[in-house]
Amino acid sequence: MRSLTGTLFRGVILGTAFVLMMAGTILYISVNRQLISQMDESLTDKVRTLALSIEEKPYGLEVDLEEMRAEDMEEAESPEYIYISSMDGRTIYRSDRLGSYSLSGFPAPLAGPRHDWHIIKGAGKVRSVLFSFNPEVDDEEENLESVATDSGIVIDKSAKPGDQIVIQLFKETPQHRRFMEMFLFILLATGLGSIGVLSLTIWLAIKRGAEPINELASRIEEISDDDLRVRLDEDKVLNELVPIVHKLNVFLDRIERSFSREKGFTSDAAHELRTPLAGLKSTIEVALTRKRESGEYQETLERALEIVNQLESLVKNLLALARLESGQEAPQIFPIEIKSCIRDAWMSYNQAAEEMEIDVSLNLHNGDMALIDRELLIQVVDEIFKNALYYVDQGGSIKINLLHQDGSTQFRVSNTGSKVSGEEASRVFDRFWRGSQSRGGTGVRFGLGLPIARKIVETMGVRMEVETEMDGEFVVTLTMPEGNRTE
Repeated sequence: MRSLTGTLFRGVILGTAFVLMMAGTILYISVNRQLISQMDESLTDKVRTLALSIEEKPYGLEVDLEEMRAEDMEEAESPEYIYISSMDGRTIYRSDRLGSYSLSGFPAPLAGPRHDWHIIKGAGKVRSVLFSFNPEVDDEEENLESVATDSGIVIDKSAKPGDQIVIQLFKETPQHRRFMEMFLFILLATGLGSIGVLSLTIWLAIKRGAEPINELASRIEEISDDDLRVRLDEDKVLNELVPIVHKLNVFLDRIERSFSREKGFTSDAAHELRTPLAGLKSTIEVALTRKRESGEYQETLERALEIVNQLESLVKNLLALARLESGQEAPQIFPIEIKSCIRDAWMSYNQAAEEMEIDVSLNLHNGDMALIDRELLIQVVDEIFKNALYYVDQGGSIKINLLHQDGSTQFRVSNTGSKVSGEEASRVFDRFWRGSQSRGGTGVRFGLGLPIARKIVETMGVRMEVETEMDGEFVVTLTMPEGNRTE
């Protein structure tokens, strides 16, 4: 299982290590470049000074090694070596340490000093500067024999007047190498030490920062299904956790309502099932008290079958309501012509209405369309008609109207003889609610018809409302999305 604390810790440490590594790398490169730049400037200045020790004489080119202090240069802490040649690559002088090192010719004078790294046998990696120049001309007559016997003088008789000379100065860099190695060690030690200190600090900070989350988890763990009224206090958590706590409280509200609804549903279902089961048991027990004629048994079986049909209707309604609340019913929405649906549904109740001497008024229009599931609409309309016919008073009236209002289609059914007050109107959608015992009607109603109908229409985006007045009209209205009208 992944840990939030561990994930944060690893992320911060890896990020910090990356930043330190990049910063150290940039610093190391910058310092190294700066030191090399200073070294190159020093080599350039020195090679220009050495060039002054090379003069053009009447008898050839004269290189004064004593003035250059060439031997001292080779014995210094950071030894330096000299290589002098003509532009065509002819060697004039070369320090012994350079061995057989030589340069090829140059087609043209160099534009300026050139700096580079070289590997010299016995010296390792060295820095060099390459410089071309025209030696100064000295026309003063000197004795060539006396000059030639001087071991500190090198004479090149092959040099032609006006020829450019190339001088290359090499410098060993042990001090530079030792400094950069020490600097790298300091950077690594400082970086590792910083990461260690930061790791401890960040770990403690994250652990401390995670305490509110652990406290919140403990408080959530204390909530049980025995008492779902407990809520988390949003004022006692960090600002970053407020949205989470708020969502948890909203979720707990839904769970509490769901638990309460299910407990009520279970209790109501048990109560509703007990009555017909008790009736069925009583009917059978009475029939078994003594021997009876076949006609009496027939009558008993018919009463038992009626009770079983009531139970079957109740169970069917309970299963339908469970499917709707779990979202298993998926409506098929299409534009349909409403009038035919309403007429088809009413045909089943027309004869019963005539027998009860009910005044029925149908106000429908051809071409009325709605975006809805036809089969589900017929089921809902059937339930509305059944409810109206069940509770209408003897000799009363039922009005069935189809209206257009604000871009929607309204289907409205009203019946007289309502025994539901305006204050109780919203309760007709509560499961198993049947209102006052004085409510009219004959037969058996379980108080599930309108709740199921409302659940069905909600899945199709249809609004179902009830208006009622005691001893007045009971009105059920469906407001449906209007489809394209047809003529």
